[in-house]
Amino acid sequence: MADLLSIYCPHCHRHTSLTPAPVKYKANYSEYTTGAFWEKGYQETWWIGVCNACNMPVLVLNKGARVYPAPLPKPSEQDIPEEIRTDLDEAKVCFSAGAYRAAAVMARRTMQIAATDKGATSDKLVTQIHELKQAGKITADLKDWADAVRWIGNDAAHPTGSPVTQNDAEDVLHLAEQFLHVLYVAPALAAGIRKRLGKS
Repeated sequence: MADLLSIYCPHCHRHTSLTPAPVKYKANYSEYTTGAFWEKGYQETWWIGVCNACNMPVLVLNKGARVYPAPLPKPSEQDIPEEIRTDLDEAKVCFSAGAYRAAAVMARRTMQIAATDKGATSDKLVTQIHELKQAGKITADLKDWADAVRWIGNDAAHPTGSPVTQNDAEDVLHLAEQFLHVLYVAPALAAGIRKRLGKS
């Protein structure tokens, strides 16, 4: 039977496809096998998918509108330092679990650790971002990205802040990841090319 959905498996943490689970049933003294599908209502079909990597099951609505347990997000790039990458991955796990405030707080935390790693000395993120801009370590655009993550992260961390929506959390995660990509991943790619070509 054809694979219906590709996810990062919540069990084995590998990117894999799901195949409908085979269900055996007996009728008229004969045994048959079919896919595990349940049509709850109009345009609402639940099915059991089996990970092709670890053979563990997940419950899926339609083509992935809901998945239980929740699939893991795509892992962050290995060129991002481990301490920062761990926090970014935690932010993604929070998002996948629907904990949008927690995702925003963790995204903000990744920005602050990155700012410190890049030489910022202040204890306040707003000042750290300004320091990086003044030192020429980030552009005006990157400063804007970092500020946007900071604003939403601050709202998420304080009871008096605005609510954090799914879109807010998704946006700050995307900005934080792109920010880290520019600071760490792109330079590593360029260094790899220089090394392969023997350029100094």
